[in-house]
Amino acid sequence: MRRSGLNAVAVPLACLLTAQILVGCAATPSRRPLKTTPVTSGEGTTEAIRKQLEGTWSLTSFSVFDAAGKPTAVEASGRLAYDAYGNLDLSGKINDPAAAGGSAAALNFKGRAVVDVGGSRIVLADVSGNVDPSALPTNMGIDKVRYYSFEGDTLSLETRDGTRVLARTVWKRVR
Repeated sequence: MRRSGLNAVAVPLACLLTAQILVGCAATPSRRPLKTTPVTSGEGTTEAIRKQLEGTWSLTSFSVFDAAGKPTAVEASGRLAYDAYGNLDLSGKINDPAAAGGSAAALNFKGRAVVDVGGSRIVLADVSGNVDPSALPTNMGIDKVRYYSFEGDTLSLETRDGTRVLARTVWKRVR
């Protein structure tokens, strides 16, 4: 039996195309792996600071500073939790009506705390929850950069205008 001209060309052509498709789909990496370096560890690194921040903290004091640098204590309470992934959860209450825009204010928000070791700063990002800007003194707004320092199990967070301290919260590690 003799093949027709069309079958004689179509069958080998289909086999050739199928073979090329299979070769073209060979399992090889589409990109080379990225060249990375090990995460630095040890004192003063981002990893070390994040480990220090990790845990639950209780607010022990809250102060705002006037233009002359004189501190005024603000009656407040709060809890701050920071996990190993940079997630921040803060709940608190400012009981001082003068500092909270005329009435006591409750705060509850979650977000991410991005640590900048070089400048000893924490920047809040992706903040959600009850974050009414009028609930905080203007110099403690959510958009402000916080400067951190540790002394044992005590964490101090400050907002600054240049070198002048605007507000300071002091937290004690609970666990």
